[in-house]
Amino acid sequence: MKPALAIIIVLVLALGVWLSLRLGQIISPSGSPAPTVEVPEGSVAYETSQLSVQYPQGYMLDSAYMYTGAGPERVISGAKFTIDPAMASGTNLSADSYVSVESLPGAINSCSAEIYLADPHSAGFTDEGGHRYSIATSSGAAAGNRYEETVFATPIDGGCVAVRYFIHYSVLENYPEDTVQAFDRQALLSQFDSIRKTLVLR
Repeated sequence: MKPALAIIIVLVLALGVWLSLRLGQIISPSGSPAPTVEVPEGSVAYETSQLSVQYPQGYMLDSAYMYTGAGPERVISGAKFTIDPAMASGTNLSADSYVSVESLPGAINSCSAEIYLADPHSAGFTDEGGHRYSIATSSGAAAGNRYEETVFATPIDGGCVAVRYFIHYSVLENYPEDTVQAFDRQALLSQFDSIRKTLVLR
């Protein structure tokens, strides 16, 4: 074999190896772009055999959480991450506001955010972190309190996984004037979004 031909063959083989490694970094085994998960500094990991998610220090984990708001015939299990009480201090935000990750086994063919709420309003779809989420919202009021829920649901093998935002707050008229301030909704939603974007499905 001529030296020039041997060099060309070696270069072609090296290029093939480099391309396969490069594509392996960009494309996940399923053929879709591999999601990039940015984990906020100081986060705490929660993991199961199905998924993992990161939540901020100061949040309180309830790994035996059960959601019953969708009706008595649909109790949904999962994990709840209740906000750091300091986030609600001095505001009209209730310290029981939370993010949860919930699953409904066997619901893969009917997986949608609506099945996680009693009175849902569809809010379309979004593609984030390698997941295609359906979105639904719900709201309620009682005795000067307001309740808002937003659910992001995506199918997994054997079922459906959802991330729920639950926001509970009181109307400012409940308080003496100038004793509390309105909570920062955008800051709260931004923190909830940062939790959801760390979701990795196995």
